[in-house]
Amino acid sequence: MQLVFAYIDPGAGSLVIQAIIAGLVSIPFFFRNAIRSTIGRFRHKPTDGASAATGSSASEEKGAASTDSE
Repeated sequence: MQLVFAYIDPGAGSLVIQAIIAGLVSIPFFFRNAIRSTIGRFRHKPTDGASAATGSSASEEKGAASTDSE
């Protein structure tokens, strides 16, 4: 049986550690849309009449935009 001595010099070791850290940090940026949609499903606000108020203001904004363009 032969003894095998594996050696990683400090430069290669730090490169491996840097690659691992960069990979872990980049995962949330890569999947951010999926993460946002998943979190958004759990954070739905109850609609108790606030949507009616926003609907009326949206129609007023459309009317104001059409008069500005004339």
